[in-house]
Amino acid sequence: MSNLFNYKDGYKKRNGRLFYEIWGDLEAQNTALKIVIILMSLITAISLFTAFYTYKANRIPVVIRVNSVGDAKVLRNLPFNNKTGMGEIIYFSKSFVREFTGFNSIMIKTELSRALNKMSEDYGKKTLVMIIRSKFINKMEEAGITSKIKFKKIKLIRQTVNHDELKLYVVRTVISNSDTSIRNSAAYEDKLILKRIKRSVQFPFGLEVVYFSSLKLGGA
Repeated sequence: MSNLFNYKDGYKKRNGRLFYEIWGDLEAQNTALKIVIILMSLITAISLFTAFYTYKANRIPVVIRVNSVGDAKVLRNLPFNNKTGMGEIIYFSKSFVREFTGFNSIMIKTELSRALNKMSEDYGKKTLVMIIRSKFINKMEEAGITSKIKFKKIKLIRQTVNHDELKLYVVRTVISNSDTSIRNSAAYEDKLILKRIKRSVQFPFGLEVVYFSSLKLGGA
């Protein structure tokens, strides 16, 4: 009995176990394998996310070029240093004016977000602060209106290597959503200064807005 006790006691001391488990080693191995599988899955997920983000950030954008008569042509794999054409400048300007001044109570947040994304970083921040301070979005949502914009004339005032200055003569018609017979039209002269920048995913046209102003000319 004494020898048996000493044998068990010695076995206990050598292995550090309080009792003998027949399948203990296999369970420990399975636990270790589970941990390895989880870690490998996390590494794979992070690698896939990094690869996708890198591709999205560096891929050459699909550019829609618009010619002088308004026809659109999709250009794929266009080099980033491709020069912006006059058709693109006009299309970009019209899009911005519609989004920034085509007030629509239902779509106001979406339209303003698109317009802000077309601005330079500094000009966009200043404009956003002005919008927040004036509570413009809340006022527009409560107004219950829709706007239509008609472009009468677009004139290129000045063009340099890096900037394009335009004047857009437009008629804005504000219509009540509750009664479409209630409407008000006015003519405006919009001034827009665009800066030429390198094409990217965020700025596929290679343009950003650095200045905008609108002057009311009178009733239409």
